[in-house]
Amino acid sequence: MDKKRKQILRELEKKLNYRFRDIFLLETALTHSSYINENPQAGLSDNERMEFLGDAVLGAVISDLLLKKYANFSEGMLSKTRAAAVNEKPLAQLARKLDIGRILLLGHGEEISGGKTKDSLLANALEAVIAAIYLDSGYNRTKIILEKILDPLPEEDDITTQYLDCKTELQEFCQQRLKTIPVYSLTETSGPDHAKIFTVQLKIADIILETGSGRSKKEAEKQAAQKALEKLLAGQTQ
Repeated sequence: MDKKRKQILRELEKKLNYRFRDIFLLETALTHSSYINENPQAGLSDNERMEFLGDAVLGAVISDLLLKKYANFSEGMLSKTRAAAVNEKPLAQLARKLDIGRILLLGHGEEISGGKTKDSLLANALEAVIAAIYLDSGYNRTKIILEKILDPLPEEDDITTQYLDCKTELQEFCQQRLKTIPVYSLTETSGPDHAKIFTVQLKIADIILETGSGRSKKEAEKQAAQKALEKLLAGQTQ
């Protein structure tokens, strides 16, 4: 590794607020298989195995954080929230914030096809970087680093609007816990044609649980489902 490349990697270390004991772990994490295929003489390994490990480590850290933050969430809600938090798009966004694309080693063909900006490659590289930290310092240190660089988890009151399909989640909850399904009924339409407001009533087991309103029936149903789901999870239903 030449001096210039090492300096580039040190810049990423500063953004991560972590200093590698073995800088070659980070170099491997940033090496795509296409680069190895075109540069076998470089003596490097690609990051595919590290992606696999990093995905597992990230999942464990996120699961740990979710369990502590959302004490009222069911296993199903925790799983859906974790899946949303670690999917390709947010990981790629974080990779861009860390400028990983600029220093990712790609083959010429992959690079000219826009590989440095592809969500999939960026997300995979970030997972590999997480694995590199884990291999360098273990789980506890990795967890500390991730807690600092990941976007904060939303408050429980906001989680259903940011991460979950409320209507699907409510239906699953009702089927599993209450052995019934929610029923939505349009009760009112108001306002001029260009700005109508729809009001929907939500019943569960013939009990009016919530109402919702919005510029469309879908929006009104979603609002009612969100309110009902929050109430059920908080144990406020009678």
